[in-house]
Amino acid sequence: MKYFIELLNSLKRGVVSPVYIFYGEETYLREQAVFHFKEFLVHDGASSLNYDLMDGEAVTPADIVARAETVPFFSDKRLVVVRNAALFKVSRQAAGDVKEEGKAPGKELLLDYLKAPLPSTCLIFTTGESVDKRKKVFQLIRKNGRAIDFTHLSRGDLARWLAQKARAAGRRFTPEAADAFLNSAGPSLQRLVTELEKLFNYTAGSEEIVLEDVHRVCPPGVKENIFAIVDALGNKRCREALSGIKEMLSAKEPPQRLLTMISRQFRMILQVQDLIKRGYPVKQIPTRLKMHPYEYQKIAAQCKNFDQNRLSDALEALLELDVAIKSGRQQFYPALETCLLKICT
Repeated sequence: MKYFIELLNSLKRGVVSPVYIFYGEETYLREQAVFHFKEFLVHDGASSLNYDLMDGEAVTPADIVARAETVPFFSDKRLVVVRNAALFKVSRQAAGDVKEEGKAPGKELLLDYLKAPLPSTCLIFTTGESVDKRKKVFQLIRKNGRAIDFTHLSRGDLARWLAQKARAAGRRFTPEAADAFLNSAGPSLQRLVTELEKLFNYTAGSEEIVLEDVHRVCPPGVKENIFAIVDALGNKRCREALSGIKEMLSAKEPPQRLLTMISRQFRMILQVQDLIKRGYPVKQIPTRLKMHPYEYQKIAAQCKNFDQNRLSDALEALLELDVAIKSGRQQFYPALETCLLKICT
């Protein structure tokens, strides 16, 4: 959220770069950024003259330059937005080599323009796909304008965003409901906005939104159910975890996937516990283990529930269970129930 707030604050101060690339997976904030730029730069009555919206997959670089070089009409600025810009895509050859795409009409014209973009035009490229930061077009935009990565918000930012939206609507979430809602609909703000509107409509007349409301409007998916199961195991709530496993099996979830996720949870607890004991800085552990910071916080809290010997024994028991099930010597649920009760008691 910080990058978005800083961008809007710069806009309010009238600090506008001549060219931007908005990229990344957070679609909602990308669209909101373009909306705010249009509101600030394009005045009423001149939108058809000083605003161009272009399809990046249909136009050529020469078309973009032609629009960007147009002089604003009775205004200091004009805005040109190129959506779904294909100029930044990575082309892959065999062996994973990266190369520039073939020359499109006017590509050199565009590169020349980006070397000295007109201050009277604000040119914005947007894309939700991965970008190749080594390409000349990207490097020139970063040098003479701004390149902004619209990442998903952190769990903390999402929780604050949700609380703010609820207050504005005269509502409040119970902690359990807020957590379940973010697990089910997040981290995409686009989906959160859509699901939140449905939830507000469903709970019209009620000030407080509870867990049951969330489950009725936004039923948890497979990923969320598995996360709840392994979270319960990590906190030694074995009966709750077993109940969740039964529900997943009834929903035809593959038993092997459940066993893999359970084993992963205990493995992650062991790895986090080991790094903490070895004195690794807390901020470096999620990066080292390629783990989301929110997931790390939950697992770090679960480390207190198990010692290293118990965790090692758990992983060994789960491995033996996996072999026994695959060989047909044991049935999945009865064997898993016995194994987890031993681990969590």
